Amino acid sequence: MGGPDASFLSSYLPYLLRQADQTLSAPFYARLTRHGIARSEWRVLAVLREFGELCVADLAAAALSPQPTVTHALRRLEQRELVVRTPGTDDKRQRFVSITPSGSRLTAALIAEARELEADALADAGDLSELVAQLQALSETAEAGVRRHAEKTARAG
Repeated sequence: MGGPDASFLSSYLPYLLRQADQTLSAPFYARLTRHGIARSEWRVLAVLREFGELCVADLAAAALSPQPTVTHALRRLEQRELVVRTPGTDDKRQRFVSITPSGSRLTAALIAEARELEADALADAGDLSELVAQLQALSETAEAGVRRHAEKTARAG
């Protein structure tokens, strides 16, 4: 079962990040379920609360979700009056999304729960501000590297 690649997952950064995400997020996802909020809806609400009104494409990018997933989440959130969609002024096909006051209140409460659960789970981890800064820098570096690879592949293809 072992072999030369036996330690691949234990040192593969995307796997380790996903594992940490799953472990830290599970208790919060259970809370979302109790509130009747899907994960995709949560990401939309959190992004809108943080960034304000966005077009659907920008919202999908910021929510780290495919646009069809965001569109379905928006439909459900709009039915619950947690978000509103308005047509663009220049292009009537474009839609802008904003969070409603009730959506903002719900999201604020969920953010408080998320912070509390995170603090409890990481209470013994010490000061993580340096790690957070490194992860932010890593994300920027990875995005630039992926873009360079895509451009290089496009030129070669």
